[in-house]
Amino acid sequence: MTTASASSIEMVPADVTVSIVSYNTSEPLRNCLASLQARRDEGEVTLDVVVADNASTDDSVAMVRREFPWVRVVETGGNIGYGRANNTGLAGATTRYVFVINSDTVVEPGALKVMRDFMDENPKIGCVGAQLILSDGSTQTSCARDPSLLAVFWEQTYLDKLLPNNRITGNYLMTNWDYKDRREVEQVCGACLFVRREAYEQIGGFDPAYFMYFEDTDFCIRLRRAGWPIHFVPEARILHLLGASSAKNWQTRARTISAYNKSRYYYFNRYYGRLQGLRLKATVLLGAGLRLAVWSLIALVKPSKRDQVRLFREVWRQTWHMTPAGETS
Repeated sequence: MTTASASSIEMVPADVTVSIVSYNTSEPLRNCLASLQARRDEGEVTLDVVVADNASTDDSVAMVRREFPWVRVVETGGNIGYGRANNTGLAGATTRYVFVINSDTVVEPGALKVMRDFMDENPKIGCVGAQLILSDGSTQTSCARDPSLLAVFWEQTYLDKLLPNNRITGNYLMTNWDYKDRREVEQVCGACLFVRREAYEQIGGFDPAYFMYFEDTDFCIRLRRAGWPIHFVPEARILHLLGASSAKNWQTRARTISAYNKSRYYYFNRYYGRLQGLRLKATVLLGAGLRLAVWSLIALVKPSKRDQVRLFREVWRQTWHMTPAGETS
């Protein structure tokens, strides 16, 4: 594109502020930003893109500044969590819309315009989610209903695996829907949240008490309670590679699973009360204990599976010690 046309893009006020949280995701982040640069250069939607970096130790920050000088980098000063980092990245945003996406996504042509136009045409809607396409071409189940203790019990006791077509977890995860039509939903995946800035500011952004996981569930329930419906728009397509920040050693996996358990414990306490929170904790302990027992038996004949035993022993320990409070620092 010519220098003149690039300058004209810079002079047009942005429609959308994009927030991407980065934590040691240099290569997927590069692909994500390249897709946004392509959409920007096509003039599809005017963008202000912010990378909120949670103290990456790879070359994420240097790569962004070197290869995408038009992108703003905000260094948060530490691994402060997903929601808090997005709040930091979006602080002071003045665009009509804010768009929260994971660093392991690629925005396909037309997606931003579809979501922007849908929101323009429906000023009472607070948030939309796009169709997330996995690397094998299948559609991710990216919408859900509010979580229930019964659905957690089925997941923790393997009942959802024994009866994959059951209505309990299927109803929660909306697996009985083909994701081909526009519809109002209770929540959309935090990997892709296209939000009206007015709604985002009204509810105060993400709750910083969630370090990682369930911040999107909490965000969506607060949007709805504030009178801002949420919709799914399948014509907007975004490739989701999944798990860019996830390491494969058992210690890191244990921390990840425990962080998920801690977040949903906080969520259940906040929205359903302390008694339901305690029931949730007991259910998750049951699940970790069941997995520990199963893998301990397997490891007797397959010593290579001992890391799975270590994993779920640590998950059980961390789950036992977790409290109903969220992150305070």
